[in-house]
Amino acid sequence: MPISVMIKPASSMCNLKCEYCFYSSLASERKEYSKGFMNLQTAENVIMSAFECTKGTEVIFTFQGGEPMLAGIEFYKFFTEFA
Repeated sequence: MPISVMIKPASSMCNLKCEYCFYSSLASERKEYSKGFMNLQTAENVIMSAFECTKGTEVIFTFQGGEPMLAGIEFYKFFTEFA
């Protein structure tokens, strides 16, 4: 059975301000509103840890939190190539 790993590469950063978004209000309650963008070394660590943990089982990566596309196309090109 595949596992799903949800990643928030843009932390709380978002330029959409959707009315239904619960994450913005939760982030505003934290000591530090945003942790910034996920760097490539962290992405590598997440990918390697996911595959090591599953030992051959399929891994499905999903992205959420803030607006994930703010991480930029280069982040996703790197992510998919490394994975």
